[in-house]
Amino acid sequence: MVAQIQIPKKRLDELKRYRDSKFTVPEFKRFLCLWLRSEREMPTAEIAGAIGFHEATVRIVQRDFIDRGIDAIIGSGRGGRHRQLMSPEEEAAFLKGFFKAASDASLLTAARINSALEKKLGREVHQSTIYRILERNGWRKVVPRPQHPEQSKEAARAFKKRASQKR
Repeated sequence: MVAQIQIPKKRLDELKRYRDSKFTVPEFKRFLCLWLRSEREMPTAEIAGAIGFHEATVRIVQRDFIDRGIDAIIGSGRGGRHRQLMSPEEEAAFLKGFFKAASDASLLTAARINSALEKKLGREVHQSTIYRILERNGWRKVVPRPQHPEQSKEAARAFKKRASQKR
């Protein structure tokens, strides 16, 4: 059994003040992870079984509470960009540098954007990261069409015959 880190007195006082607040269900479950440990001195395995969390989740909630206080319980939820390279504002500013190249007739490739991003960050970045950045910022992949949508197949065949005869 792993030795538990003691919850500091100031954190326990915070927990007691929060006890009388209104809870959402996820907040209440996180509160119980702490309350059952501090007031009932239940082991992690029993707390996990009583609440329906995994033991690791109970430990994470308790550790977060010791580190951050009541903010670890209130409003924390799933989701978010926890491993982002840049904030959304920084991404938009980074892509502004490529707007002129993308809007005129020159060819802008993801490889070119990738190399610029790697230079900016000072490390390698997978190409799929570039495609996700472009998608988040409303850019889309535009490639030349192989043929005009209103092209007449007969006219194309006739042109090919004439072109080959002139040589």
